[in-house]
Amino acid sequence: MYPTMTDLPGHSLQRRLLFSMAAGFAILLILISLLLWTYARSAANRTHDLLLAGAALSILERVSIGSEGATVDMPYSALEILSLNPVDRVQYRVFVPGKAEITGSEDLPFPAHGTLSAEPVFYDSDYRGAGFRFVLQGRRLNDATGAEWVAVQVGQTVEERAAQQWSFFLSGLIGLGALSLIGLGFVWLAIRSSLSPLRQIAGDLGRRAPNDLSPVEGAPPREIRELFDAINGFITRLDHSRNLTETFIADVAHQTRTSLSALQGHLALAVDAEDFNGMRARVDRAHRQADRTVRLTNQLLANAMVIHRSDQASMHAVALKALVRDCLGESLKDSRMRKIALSFEDEGILPGRDLILGDALSIREALRNLIENAVRHGPADNTVTITLAEGDDKVRLSVDDAGPGISDRDLAQATERFTSLSDKTRGSGLGLSIVKAVAEGHDAELILGQSSLGGLNVTMVFKRLVASFLLVLMLGFTGTEARAQTLRIYSATDTPAMQPLIDAFVASAPEITVEYVEFQTIGLYQRLRDSAPDDRPDIVISSAMDLQVDLVNRGLAQRVSLPVDARPPDWATWRSELFGFTFEPAAVVYDRRAISASDLPVNHRDLASFVREHEARLHGRIGSYDLRDSGVGYLYASQDSLQGPQAQRLIEVLGRAGLRTFCCTSEMVEAVARGELAFAVNTIGSYASSLVEDIPHLGLHFFEDYNLVMTRTAFVPAGSRSPELATSFITFLLSDRGQRAIAEQTPLVPIRPKGPATTDIERLIEENRGTFLPIKLTPALLTFLDGLKKQDFLSVWDMSLIAWP
Repeated sequence: MYPTMTDLPGHSLQRRLLFSMAAGFAILLILISLLLWTYARSAANRTHDLLLAGAALSILERVSIGSEGATVDMPYSALEILSLNPVDRVQYRVFVPGKAEITGSEDLPFPAHGTLSAEPVFYDSDYRGAGFRFVLQGRRLNDATGAEWVAVQVGQTVEERAAQQWSFFLSGLIGLGALSLIGLGFVWLAIRSSLSPLRQIAGDLGRRAPNDLSPVEGAPPREIRELFDAINGFITRLDHSRNLTETFIADVAHQTRTSLSALQGHLALAVDAEDFNGMRARVDRAHRQADRTVRLTNQLLANAMVIHRSDQASMHAVALKALVRDCLGESLKDSRMRKIALSFEDEGILPGRDLILGDALSIREALRNLIENAVRHGPADNTVTITLAEGDDKVRLSVDDAGPGISDRDLAQATERFTSLSDKTRGSGLGLSIVKAVAEGHDAELILGQSSLGGLNVTMVFKRLVASFLLVLMLGFTGTEARAQTLRIYSATDTPAMQPLIDAFVASAPEITVEYVEFQTIGLYQRLRDSAPDDRPDIVISSAMDLQVDLVNRGLAQRVSLPVDARPPDWATWRSELFGFTFEPAAVVYDRRAISASDLPVNHRDLASFVREHEARLHGRIGSYDLRDSGVGYLYASQDSLQGPQAQRLIEVLGRAGLRTFCCTSEMVEAVARGELAFAVNTIGSYASSLVEDIPHLGLHFFEDYNLVMTRTAFVPAGSRSPELATSFITFLLSDRGQRAIAEQTPLVPIRPKGPATTDIERLIEENRGTFLPIKLTPALLTFLDGLKKQDFLSVWDMSLIAWP
């Protein structure tokens, strides 16, 4: 069954008209899209500029003039406003223009043509390799010398702004697209009804017999007359092509029939010969005719094979040097090659530089025909030289011989089928025709000319497959790198707590080694902040969430894509760069011998009252972090200060009671165990729980109003030598297997618990569910890292404490 026109790919006239109309709609849509894009950018800017303006105004309201000049109490609300944008990094600066820097980043870019005023000025600029949107706003304050300006700059990266712009744009574009489709539907109906006469002509053509190549008759509409004439022209050309094909088949049949008839005639004469010598002469002629017949048949088959393979997907990477050597080895086995000087020159081509995209069988057939032609048409002691050379991303395969060659006037017809230019060595005329077909099938250039040996030179110029050679080298290099990798981890987590997780990760990939370096939280922060990109580890882990946010906000982290089932809660991730993997509530560790469970305060307000009422008994026996040396302690204390006025009251009460400070949870627990402390506040709950398990007189306590929760966070630094391996480790920490390992093999608490509680702290967390207040990973954590803010906070802390001798 022959395919109909509807079975074949292509465009109908109706579709072409529809596409033309669609192109018009598309141009109109593009013009509207440009306007829509401008509107989307303006709308996105207005939305996010409100956040910038609100943050700047909030900071300006806290600027004041003191005895030492302008100062600012950085409000937590300013950066919390910017945290409504959950993606972008933030920067700020407070300064007196031309006089002094108050706080923030001193190198923020100033608008090129901006002037300071009480109205906000918005502008875009690059800062440390990232695009930022800034607001600049000023305020005039009066001091002893008169009025002066204090300026605030606040900036955000534009990732979320750009995403929102695309969201606005795509939303509008979808609506426009829907309207356009409806319009095109009506256009389609109009075109279909207008072109219905074409379907009648198509039906007439569809009913024609396959061998009917006569012109189509009819009176088509004026709009399709050119198409009608083109169809008739194509039919005429098709008829001509069929005639050529039939002629070729007839030529093949004639050549074969003639050769076989001649062979039969020689054999018949040999049978009729009356003497042995006559019969021998006839048989010898029959033998030569049989050789010509075999050669003709082989070349006809070779010609058909080459033409067929040029249409198939048989192309692969072929090394020409090896192919030529194999072909020469086969040719030398022929007895006719005994007196032929056959040589091969490859001009020192390096391995891989002779690669082409081709069909080895077809190229070998072309080369065999060239050698056979040289032997057939040349003298008995002929010289045949095959040369392989490269240059300009091409490979040249040349065959030269010392035969009679081909004159310049005959070169054009030398590659035509059944054309033999020599009467003495008349053959089938297919040898160079096969070579031409191979060259065309490989998109190669075929050059015929005079050889330096005096005979014919035939050169095929192939395109060299450079990409494949480079790909092999790249794959080999990558494989070597993958066989041995080292994962470098800088962490502020005790080694015994992380070792089981490292062992579990390495167990699935024994070729990986882990280099684990332990720091204190502040030391780790300073190391990363001051390090060069090539001196950074592959992963950074710390419990000081605010310090980690600051490092990420400085652009020191790279984005990581985690699987959906290995993502932490929203509060424990920021920018797809920083990820929390543990649940660490602040807890009170107490000595049951000094305080009974029934006397324990149930909330922070009661804790202040309890300490004040028992100040004499508890004096010097309460412990907490040294805020200057502990990043976690400063995080807990600063976040406590946001919970209401009772936090400041509690600091004062603890100070009067001689609060003692320590570097870490382990030292506080040990002091409580020795009886030096009655209790310690804001210890890391997971560490404390593991330490008190074996000490019966120690207990763990949570409050009923709130219990701050921090999370150990990890990020992959920019400059990591093994970012893929680092991503795999973070994925493991947050996977079900990793979270289960955290729960079962370490003192830490997983951020996504699986199954019922199995440890004391997990049961306490379950019992007090609803009282835990996670500290969110947002730029708001940067508030208490501001230089002035931190100095003021620590000054208040220092003044509240009574030195313990």
